[in-house]
Amino acid sequence: MRVYLTPRFRSQLKKLRKTYRKVNDDVEELISALEAGDRPGVRLQGVEGREAYKVRLPNSSANIGKRGGFRVEYYVGAQIVSLFLIWSKTQVDDLPIELTLQVLREEVFD
Repeated sequence: MRVYLTPRFRSQLKKLRKTYRKVNDDVEELISALEAGDRPGVRLQGVEGREAYKVRLPNSSANIGKRGGFRVEYYVGAQIVSLFLIWSKTQVDDLPIELTLQVLREEVFD
């Protein structure tokens, strides 16, 4: 399955790269798993019946593992998987579901 990075995801990734130089490597492992058909993480509730997930990624730049690492939200469509949000758990605890819904509506297409 193809993996697409939304413009918001790319922007967030670029900002994280300034602090965490290996963030691309961490995300690349997730992309490989998604391309292989895996669905890591937990399915999000309250996203209008869409198949969206939140997954924890380790932060290999800081060696703090998954708990203090990155969070990525992604959507599984018919032909493509869209990565649409990423953040560092050490900088932001959790994002409101309203933001997830907004980004899904604006940037993710089936």
